[in-house]
Amino acid sequence: MQAYLNILQNILDNAHDERKNRTGIPDIGIGYGATFIHDMADGFPLITTKKMGLKNIATELEFFLKGYTDKKWLQDRNCHIWDEWANPFTVESQYNISVAKLQPQTRAEEIAIHNRIADAERDLGPIYGFQWRHFGSEYHFNPENPADNFDKHNPGIDQVKNAIDKLKNYPNDRRILVNAWNPGDMPQMSLPPCHVMHQLIVRDGKLNLIWTQRSCDMFLGIPYNIASYALLLLLYAKETNLKPGILKGELHDAHIYTNHIDQVKTQLTRTPYPLPTLEIPDENWHGMLNWSASDGFKLKNYVCYDRIRADVAR
Repeated sequence: MQAYLNILQNILDNAHDERKNRTGIPDIGIGYGATFIHDMADGFPLITTKKMGLKNIATELEFFLKGYTDKKWLQDRNCHIWDEWANPFTVESQYNISVAKLQPQTRAEEIAIHNRIADAERDLGPIYGFQWRHFGSEYHFNPENPADNFDKHNPGIDQVKNAIDKLKNYPNDRRILVNAWNPGDMPQMSLPPCHVMHQLIVRDGKLNLIWTQRSCDMFLGIPYNIASYALLLLLYAKETNLKPGILKGELHDAHIYTNHIDQVKTQLTRTPYPLPTLEIPDENWHGMLNWSASDGFKLKNYVCYDRIRADVAR
């Protein structure tokens, strides 16, 4: 998919500074961001210049659409995207107890303790799915039930349901958007949302989706985001009987971590294969909000190069 590869090449060609950031791994990038545009009529935008696991991506999307925040639900389905993160409130309280008990002597030992606690903690805090389905509700975590994480007396705003209702009844509305950026809930979020909102626009009988992303890990993260929002667009389109149109990503802080540069260069030597197609079958379809990744899509004709491994900047 050349549009994505062009962004990678632009960063390598035009990034002039190496910037420090919260992860401890410097990155290179461009200050004015990038734009990704794909016509869904040209195929499903799953990167072919390295192997991508769409089942993982689809499982995470189901997790968001259900409003869940318990990473054990993902792990039980062999999806480990969120393994290394957890609600900072819970992690910090446990960390302070552990530090007092273990008395680490170096910063590396402190980080190791912190990471072990985050790995073991199940609560991710009020991240994407909670904001999509219960924006404004009071968050709480129930390890017995992943769906029980909001105030029943004030369930908040179900932004996804509202978007579906508007697409069905008021498709010309220019306010059909879903927002994940909630500063009031951010202290409990395992990660502040990188993709902060998506907007749906209907023109000429086609449904277009634009997502906005504040922070863009171009090698590891963005290929997942592209496929996830493409799948989300197809789900909205099926739910509302609209034809999928353009997928667009407004990628603001587009960067490549320095420990990914060699992998990016390898990827840029590969000529993309034709894109696969993806079908959301009618069997087992019970609406978008009840969609399941386990039997809810059929990927066809996906030909790709070998996987390129790289470490996540944590």
